[in-house]
Amino acid sequence: MTQENERKLAEVFRAVLSLGPDSDVTGVRQLSTPAWDSLAHVSLVAAIESEFGISIDIADSLALTSFPAVKLYLEEQGG
Repeated sequence: MTQENERKLAEVFRAVLSLGPDSDVTGVRQLSTPAWDSLAHVSLVAAIESEFGISIDIADSLALTSFPAVKLYLEEQGG
């Protein structure tokens, strides 16, 4: 993943999960982030799809439960 794409992904996480502009999102996980509820998860997936111009299968979206998992998914998709 390019540095630019990783920066864009971090911005998506900060925006959707209402994290501070200087928050380190590299370790953000769904289970340890109170703002990351089911609605936020749907919003996060939609924002990632929009930002990166991809479509994420519902089954794949269920596994996207951390910043590293999303980053790896995008890398596998060629992002």
